[in-house]
Amino acid sequence: MDTAGAGQANINRPALVDFLERLRFPVSYLDFETFFTAVPKFDGLRPYQQVPFQFSFHKQDAPGAPVTHAGFLADGTIDPRPEFLAGLRECLASSGSVVVYNQSFEKSVLNALAKAFPENTEWIEDVVDRLIDLLVPFRRFDYHHPLQRGSASIKAVIPVLTGRSYDDLEIQEGGTASREYLRVQFGDVTVDERQRVRRQLEEYCGRDTEGMVWIVDALRKIVSL
Repeated sequence: MDTAGAGQANINRPALVDFLERLRFPVSYLDFETFFTAVPKFDGLRPYQQVPFQFSFHKQDAPGAPVTHAGFLADGTIDPRPEFLAGLRECLASSGSVVVYNQSFEKSVLNALAKAFPENTEWIEDVVDRLIDLLVPFRRFDYHHPLQRGSASIKAVIPVLTGRSYDDLEIQEGGTASREYLRVQFGDVTVDERQRVRRQLEEYCGRDTEGMVWIVDALRKIVSL
């Protein structure tokens, strides 16, 4: 364990190396956005069940290779889950690690999709088996900087590791993303307003997966991998 002075990061290099060496290429970085309502909007939903309406996806095929991006943002007022699943299946490779931040959320969404659409169960179980939780090294304090103020959230980690943030975005957290999606897709808004918010949603969700790429790159530099 490297324990630095005040104002510097504490770094457990062996633990970080062990974590990074678990990543298998092609490495996919994945983030979901969901909404929920008290009164279900679609058949087969429970009250307050999370409904995935958006994902962002970054992929790197090999060390040092370019990073590519794709995404999905449901449109219209029908159940977005079938199209969400189809888009996800098209993006994700059949091998390699799938990196998420706080895997309990993505895992719960995927398991609910398997239950709702059982023809996808085998594929979803394979994806779940390949999940790597990027939260882990920060929750375990394998890397911790005083400026994180004890938080392991991605929004606390990105600034201290990369010097970047969410401050330039109109939408900066998941609760706002959910509310804005519901407002413009199911509310009475102009076409221009809907398009404006959809661009903001794409920027926000894309920042989550791009931020994970930044984090992994920064950790590799710290441990010289």
